[in-house]
Amino acid sequence: MRGIAGAGALARGLTRERILLVIVVGLLVVIARLTPKFLTATNLQITSRYLVEVGLVAIPMTMIILIRGIDISVGSIVALATVVLGLSWSVYHLPMALAILLALAVATACGVLNGLAITRLRVPDLVVTLSTLAIYRGIAEGLGGGGRVYLYEDPIMRFLGEGQILGVPVGLFVFLPAVVVAGVALDRTAWGRALYAIGHNETAARFAGIRVDRIRWMAYTLSGLASGLSAVFLAGRLGTARATAGLGLEFEVITAVVVGGTAISGGEGSIWGSFLGVVMVTALRNGLNLIGVPSPIQAMIIGALLILTVLVNENLRLRIRGWVRPAVPASALEAAPGAEPTPAANPSSSQERR
Repeated sequence: MRGIAGAGALARGLTRERILLVIVVGLLVVIARLTPKFLTATNLQITSRYLVEVGLVAIPMTMIILIRGIDISVGSIVALATVVLGLSWSVYHLPMALAILLALAVATACGVLNGLAITRLRVPDLVVTLSTLAIYRGIAEGLGGGGRVYLYEDPIMRFLGEGQILGVPVGLFVFLPAVVVAGVALDRTAWGRALYAIGHNETAARFAGIRVDRIRWMAYTLSGLASGLSAVFLAGRLGTARATAGLGLEFEVITAVVVGGTAISGGEGSIWGSFLGVVMVTALRNGLNLIGVPSPIQAMIIGALLILTVLVNENLRLRIRGWVRPAVPASALEAAPGAEPTPAANPSSSQERR
């Protein structure tokens, strides 16, 4: 019985985030040994800027996957927001601050439309976002005309793309507080608990009085807003606005969230795990670039990582549930050594009785 109780304590202590943290640190050490350029200040700044772009979108994507949803339109929203930003500044001569606000408004509107189609029209998440992936990308290509707008001349975009505060890229001062706020909201607020409840059992959540449709709509709206923020930092980093921006971003984001431990089946995951997943995926991508691995091979490696992570997470989830299932506390069994275990005890208990 002590062995079972110890296994349960171990399962509770070695949380998925702690295991992932060990893996991330190990990966960073391996990459640093393979290529000395990895830990240089210049490369860390480049990597952190890309991390911000992926990480901002990963925050609401975690919430969406928690409620058994998916949003594969985020890359197209980034493209549309980038084009709107470039055109409103270069063609319509809006001040850059207003152009950024307009781009954020358009991206948020895209998220709102996704959420309304899912909650009001009752169209499945995958169908809606697959459709809007093509629609938003098509609008971006139509507006952009296949060209690009150069944004290097504007000091605001240079600051967002290349600026530093105390040697730290500007984007991290937006992303890291967003991680903390979202993490606390998910762990400590009624809204966060509602997300987990919907992911576990949507029907039960509705009977419990949780406004499921409103929460789902808010999650997709936040996804649109985060995609807009990512577009602004992407345009600043590249110095251009073009319709090809954000290609493949949805793949990177979903991979990072799933690697971070969020279950595709919903109801399990955390912002902290997604943050570690973002660090892992972006570091791996950067390391493969430095080593000289071709892009198609990189995509294959990250795709294999996604499949492997899903399998490992599912196996770990089943093992943890098996470890912590015993209904009889170890202290109660020690206090009454001659007591007969209840039928709900772990199968190993029945073996002891035999």
